[in-house]
Amino acid sequence: MTHFWAKTTSDDKPGISVYDHMVNVGSVACCLAEIRPGILEYFQITLKEVGALASLHDLGKISPGFQRKCEAWLRESGLSKVAANACWDTGMESDHCAVTHSSVQDFLIQAGSSRNQAQYLSAVLAAHHGRIRFPPTARGIRPPQIKQITENDSGIEWNNERKKTAQDVCRHFGADRLGTGIDEQSPALWWLAGLTSVADWIGSDERFFPPGQGSDHQDPSILGRKALEAIGFRRIQFVAGLSFHDLFHDPEKPEIKWVPNEMQEKTVTTVTGPGVYVIEAPMGMGKTEAALWAGYRLLLSGKANGIYFALPTQMTSNRIHIRMNDFLRRILAEPSTSRLIHSNSWLVQADCPLHPVATDRRETAQDDARTGRDWFASTKRAMLAPFGVGTVDQALLGVVAAKHFFVRHFALAGKVVVIDEVHSYDVYTGTLIDKLIAALEGLGCTVIVLSATLTGKRREQVVSCPLDVHGATLPYPLITGRVDGASLKPVAAMSLKPRDVKMDFINPVKAQEAAISLARKGGAALWIYDTVDGAQKQYQQLRELCGQEFPIGLLHSRFPFWRREQLETEWMERLGKHRKTLCGCILVSTQVAEQSVDLDADLLITELAPTDMLLQRLGRLWRHERQKRPVECAWVYILEEKKSLEDLRIMKPEEIKRALGDKANVYAPFVLLRSLEVWREQCKRFGAVMIPPQIREFIELTYQEKETEPDSWRELCHEWAAAKLANKSFALRNTNIWQVALEDEEGVQTRINEVPTVALVLCKGLNARKALFIDQSEGLLDKEVYRLASAQAIYRNLVKIPKYFFDKIEAYAPFSDYLHGEQSIGIVTESGAVNVKGLKKGTKFFYSDDLGLVIQKTST
Repeated sequence: MTHFWAKTTSDDKPGISVYDHMVNVGSVACCLAEIRPGILEYFQITLKEVGALASLHDLGKISPGFQRKCEAWLRESGLSKVAANACWDTGMESDHCAVTHSSVQDFLIQAGSSRNQAQYLSAVLAAHHGRIRFPPTARGIRPPQIKQITENDSGIEWNNERKKTAQDVCRHFGADRLGTGIDEQSPALWWLAGLTSVADWIGSDERFFPPGQGSDHQDPSILGRKALEAIGFRRIQFVAGLSFHDLFHDPEKPEIKWVPNEMQEKTVTTVTGPGVYVIEAPMGMGKTEAALWAGYRLLLSGKANGIYFALPTQMTSNRIHIRMNDFLRRILAEPSTSRLIHSNSWLVQADCPLHPVATDRRETAQDDARTGRDWFASTKRAMLAPFGVGTVDQALLGVVAAKHFFVRHFALAGKVVVIDEVHSYDVYTGTLIDKLIAALEGLGCTVIVLSATLTGKRREQVVSCPLDVHGATLPYPLITGRVDGASLKPVAAMSLKPRDVKMDFINPVKAQEAAISLARKGGAALWIYDTVDGAQKQYQQLRELCGQEFPIGLLHSRFPFWRREQLETEWMERLGKHRKTLCGCILVSTQVAEQSVDLDADLLITELAPTDMLLQRLGRLWRHERQKRPVECAWVYILEEKKSLEDLRIMKPEEIKRALGDKANVYAPFVLLRSLEVWREQCKRFGAVMIPPQIREFIELTYQEKETEPDSWRELCHEWAAAKLANKSFALRNTNIWQVALEDEEGVQTRINEVPTVALVLCKGLNARKALFIDQSEGLLDKEVYRLASAQAIYRNLVKIPKYFFDKIEAYAPFSDYLHGEQSIGIVTESGAVNVKGLKKGTKFFYSDDLGLVIQKTST
């Protein structure tokens, strides 16, 4: 039998054979599938099929175009002259994935699979390096035409060798059928694709499968189990019989008994198995605890194999991650933690998972080496952990045509997936979320969607079950959903005790006076702006008025990571649930403090925003019971607009946008007008809003269709509708996994980014070999060596800046190995001025630890 190499040794000689590598990978795939046996039963796939199919992924390495990549193999096989004369380097197919696709499709058809099954199975098995290379045609997925040579040319019949190897692999696993229950519509197709990729990475890891290993070594199944044990894949044991109090009580207050409210109890009795569930309940009512309690019950019963908690922002992910780890300490028999999963989680999570050494030296380019490092050291590897908390973007990368999208299908299959604050996403991301929910449902997941401010129309999109009751009159809280495609009967629950929130529209000067007066009494004021510039200006004004009299803070997105992390920690503690004393302070923030953050303020001041966002901001007001507050009741002040509502009704669309200011670039002007109308009317009639009874009413009033509307408002409505339709179409295009190829990057494919940005790295000093960053850290720059410490320093000291501020972007070459996309360098001087090359005339940058990056535009 000819020895066809799959991996080379350290001295560039033929290493492990194709057959042995295929069996190793198939064995790892079986070990991975054994950890979650419920998935095999759900998909009705046998372990034998899993092993055999995953093994076939590298069948295409038995080809002249691949084998010629090892000169030593050519010499040992006596084929050097044949390869040169037959132009194996240029005349033969060098992409072994293409050969795999063609040969596996032929083999599966000969083995009894239908042509349709063979087409799709061979396509996904050939995609183990991350890309679907061969799109379907009207007649299915056609494999590429592979250039081969005959036995007369080389003494090797390549087709026969591949067929024989495939047969030997199937015999090894005892597979008498291959994927008979899988077709192009089956969720198992992408689960198998993800499983194969994961198994291939582990089966290629030299620590567990040395390249010199042959078939006379240890049983590959035993090696596979040892590899998974070392990496951390194992079955999990849970502590049974825990009550709601056991799961969530505060250890520092053992005397307080934690009792679930009716919404939480009904969540647990309703969410009893895989399906899609929507929990609508007021801010601060404990939706997170309800979802985790239901998740615990499902884990115990074997109906789920893990939890992924998906949130709208990195900040909210960081906070829920802390709560999830506390939850896991109580339910797991052996100590373990959840993975924090977002693009910057590697900057805050101390533990660094194992990562493989690239072993296919003849084939692995620099990009593949980076992929290998990312696979086990960042979000792709982290998503495989049984418990994770991160941005919803990480899950959404499983439904856009991003590299290795199918690995997220494998990673999430059978888990409880909690999607929080689903109302907060625009149409583009919302469309992707709907696709995600459908995909998760097919993967046997339990999807729990949480929201306090969901419109009836959005609920119907999520659960596909319209209710016969008018949205504004539906019960609240409410649990809806579907199981096995059938709608659940809606479940109502008793709400929190109603409370009045006093409200008024006031100008910024009076708002400042109110905030300062409250802080001097020991109260906490939260002031939320819609833009970074607005928040920075307000913070500066308060500092000028009050100096250091009491703490004043600022939170927004233009702080570098290290500084934002400091500020978030400080203000989450200062305004968090466990603050024990009155502390006069004012926090000025953008939307980062709007939702999924456990802040508790005595007074809220806010710019106008869509009604659902205003209600979320109210959720940070009087959030917890306290023995003493410096004011008698909760107040919200909404900053007055420059023009009255009456004026806005008669103005032209462009005039309205100018009058609304920068917020009209953040939110749809029509929605802002409708929101202003609703809240103005409420203020005029009652001077207060009742929370939570009026939440649903306000939402429906804002988004309802009206027969009469000012012409200019109607025009803005049409503009909004057109933008939504375009964004929905764009989202659907990006989910076309057969036709589109996107980069796997959080926020780039999963959010609409109408304003391209540049990564600006802030430094104090810089030369060809070393950078001194503004947080006082240093980074060694060596093009030949990737340094984790340098990468962390770069990312901790950058901010994203709109590209339109630049005339020309000059990248800094030593950072190119660490940063994706366009980049620039900013040298921060002693005065705070930031020297940046290529800025447009009239644009200046300044930086301070208090303000973050300030953009100053002057008229020219």
